[in-house]
Amino acid sequence: MKFLPFKKRWFTVRNITAFFFIAFFISCTMTIDTVEQPMMVKGGDILPVTLKVTITTNEARTAKFMVGLLVPKAWNVQKNTTVTFTSTITSGDQPMSVIPAGTPAPNGNGLDWPGLLAAKVGNGGNLINDYEWVAFYSDAAYTVAGNATVRVEVKIRTKVSNDNIAFKLGYCVAQSVDGLNGADYYGTHFTSCFRVEGDGDLVDFCNPQLATIEPRNALDNDIITLNFDSKVSDNALSNTSDVYLCATGITTDGERITTCVQNEQSKLKAMGLGRYQKDIWPRQFFSLKPNQILRSIEYYFTDGSGAIKVGYGGGADPFPFTFKCQ
Repeated sequence: MKFLPFKKRWFTVRNITAFFFIAFFISCTMTIDTVEQPMMVKGGDILPVTLKVTITTNEARTAKFMVGLLVPKAWNVQKNTTVTFTSTITSGDQPMSVIPAGTPAPNGNGLDWPGLLAAKVGNGGNLINDYEWVAFYSDAAYTVAGNATVRVEVKIRTKVSNDNIAFKLGYCVAQSVDGLNGADYYGTHFTSCFRVEGDGDLVDFCNPQLATIEPRNALDNDIITLNFDSKVSDNALSNTSDVYLCATGITTDGERITTCVQNEQSKLKAMGLGRYQKDIWPRQFFSLKPNQILRSIEYYFTDGSGAIKVGYGGGADPFPFTFKCQ
């Protein structure tokens, strides 16, 4: 397959197959044969994805086609995505619609599609728990004859958010009768790290992080949790038992307010296995006046003396965090 203007920015994954025999025969196998998508888009742009799928049956079956997407929650895929497909047994583009959350998935033991996909297919190795599975059903059900092979081409168009994100996208195809009841009934694929070049601090789902702040979208009047994982990579605090927060708040008019004292108010709570955590209310932590609003904070961690500092990448430069609403 040839892509002219974007040839170097696209990748194709081939021969992603799974076969598992149940009760000595396969009634329906479904595989994702190729995934075509750009390796990067700009924030706010449309992400175009094409899945090529093969369905093979041993017996006649009538069912709806399901496509599941693993995406960052910030993309609001339910409102910003269209999914259609063509196939060798249909004529023209076939529309698909979001399956409402809470709709029980077939053979899902009461789970809905997002819950079942998370439990059976997983998260693709994304490390920040701010992702979701979103499932789509074909608007119509289709009858496929026994001993048939159907070729399907799925077109996905998602408007990504303006966030600066690195993420491993996930795809799953299945149908409304068998669901995920056996590896032969569905096909999956996870991408390598996909980039959205957007605004603000990089939200890196792909690589282990020394420090994170939750929730990712917050304002200065919200309680936020700062997490520090001293063992995720070599750093000057890897063997330190007491860890303290040193932070600078930057207001909307450019004033910098620094709080960097090693005491009980700045000490992080040890969570075990080298992980530390601290909840703060930024307005209180930085002693803001009523008319002051924080735009962002810069922070790093220290030992009890304050002499050892660990920031971004394990160095002395601070970690950045920009306040923003969902």
